[in-house]
Amino acid sequence: MKNQIFGTLILQYILGGIYLLGAGLWDKSIVLSALLGCAAAWLPSTYFGLRMLRNRDQDDAARWLGYALRSEIGKWVTMAAVFALAFSTDYPWNPIALFAGFALVLVSGWFAPWVLRGN
Repeated sequence: MKNQIFGTLILQYILGGIYLLGAGLWDKSIVLSALLGCAAAWLPSTYFGLRMLRNRDQDDAARWLGYALRSEIGKWVTMAAVFALAFSTDYPWNPIALFAGFALVLVSGWFAPWVLRGN
């Protein structure tokens, strides 16, 4: 389980980094929006992954599920907080770059089990 969690996080960070590099080469004015979009997915995923690693040796399925659900709620609260802080500023965010970075990192977590199948 530890390898899967770290592998997923590494994959998300690598794809987000590639996206940021591409966004910077395309148009330097959208890099901050792209970074915020990636961070809005990176921070909650990292939070969730680290919380699940802390409780990975639980043998009681009901307790583990409760812990997983609480961790998932924390993940959503973290994500909402990042977006709330971003949109409460007067900075002119580029919504396409922001949500593209967010979607890329989020979707990469869904496909990570297929990519990391050998680990």
